[in-house]
Amino acid sequence: MLRFMKMAVVAMVMLLPASLHAAFEVETILKADIGAPILDVATNPAEELVFVLTPGAVLIYSTTDQAVLDRIPVEKQFDRIAYQDSDRLVLTAAEPSRISIIRFSRIYDIDLSGRAVKGPRDAKVTLVVFDDYQ
Repeated sequence: MLRFMKMAVVAMVMLLPASLHAAFEVETILKADIGAPILDVATNPAEELVFVLTPGAVLIYSTTDQAVLDRIPVEKQFDRIAYQDSDRLVLTAAEPSRISIIRFSRIYDIDLSGRAVKGPRDAKVTLVVFDDYQ
């Protein structure tokens, strides 16, 4: 009896009308001309970043800005890239067998015009404090 029921379910699935289908909505998030062969790609969905490995460089694209944020020079033999944690990229090469883990930090520009500033305006490090005095 159980075997007959299994066969009946399989037959029903195979004979479902062709008009039943799943629908997908498609949206292009990033479209870019790289200008070099793409060897591999890794993503950071939380920050909407795409890391594109090309021979000799990792290009960091922002899907929000639709632009290249930075270029990290790497050795040309690396042919694979993976995103790890929140600040690391793992690069591997098949020939010669090699691995490299690089850490990156995102640097933000903060407009200080019209703000209270203590110290030289061209300081190498700027400490910004966001306070709410209510």
